[in-house]
Amino acid sequence: MYSNNRKLINRFVLSVLFIFALVNSASARVEISDFFSDFTSADVTFNSTRDFQGKAVFELFYAGSLVESHEAPFDIKAGEPLTKVIIWEKKPQHDYYTAKVSLYDESSLQSSMSYQVSYGTVSLPSFHVVDFSPTNSGVQLLLRPFNPSATDIKIELLDNNDIVYTKTEEDMTLTTNTEIKISWPFLLTDSKKYTVRAKIYTHRLYASPLVNTYIAYFTANQDVEILPDDVQVDEYGASVTLRGKSQVPFDGFIVVRTINRATNETKVFRQQVEEILVSGKEDTAGVVWKGLAPGTYDVEIRAANKEDITLDKYETVLRIPEIPSVTATTPAKSTPGFAALLSIIALLAAARRLKGG
Repeated sequence: MYSNNRKLINRFVLSVLFIFALVNSASARVEISDFFSDFTSADVTFNSTRDFQGKAVFELFYAGSLVESHEAPFDIKAGEPLTKVIIWEKKPQHDYYTAKVSLYDESSLQSSMSYQVSYGTVSLPSFHVVDFSPTNSGVQLLLRPFNPSATDIKIELLDNNDIVYTKTEEDMTLTTNTEIKISWPFLLTDSKKYTVRAKIYTHRLYASPLVNTYIAYFTANQDVEILPDDVQVDEYGASVTLRGKSQVPFDGFIVVRTINRATNETKVFRQQVEEILVSGKEDTAGVVWKGLAPGTYDVEIRAANKEDITLDKYETVLRIPEIPSVTATTPAKSTPGFAALLSIIALLAAARRLKGG
């Protein structure tokens, strides 16, 4: 009897726990706080009341027909907002489209939202993007206004579908050509391809801002430059100053090759750069000639990484003069006559002083 009662109690507890789990799962909410799309890119920001892994499905429709679709997997933590970005690939053919994003967990749809996309004259901004150039060290954006306007400009560095860095310039007045330069404040991964997005909000008096996005790409690589004004080459050796030009760290060498113009004899000198160089950082390295005979040399100086890939090069000419031979000579002997003459002159001078006194 006691055993049967215990089984009933256990079943009841398990049933309550199961029902509680169902209720808790049903009460979990995924909320999309922001969704945007133009015909260049789209992004969605959302929150969840529970941790889960899923995917965001971005779709672009024209007149009800699917034009393009992208998936972005995600792993969201409860209470932490998450943003996912995709880049549309197809060129627009019409003025109006509908973008839609749907958030799924492993089994079901959690949330969705649509956004009306305009293309052509409907969405033209009051400026022209003259230059949008991301590099290993940062990004440059140059705008030429057609009409005066005020804008907020957001620069985003993307790693796949994630925003890894954001910098916003607010309330920028565009009346003349306007340039924005931003330096990456962190290290980049060598040989990794990055996407940079400019999201520009043009303020409007009686409407929400007009938003346009622009995309550019770059592959992060090591980069340094040889400073020509700081290269010193003479008969004793060579000294070279390098400056970093990338947020990918450079840990490399200077390689100096000399070629004798008369004999074509080649020598190579290699020296490790002590400092690890990133954007704007400088270091000087030098080599001392060993066994370099007098003559005229073509000198090639390379900044090379550990894989011996040349990142910058400098060339010059060096002449090492012949050292004149020294003829051995016998020191001149002082003659007694000359010494006696000096003594007489000194005695006469002293006598005159005494007499005058």
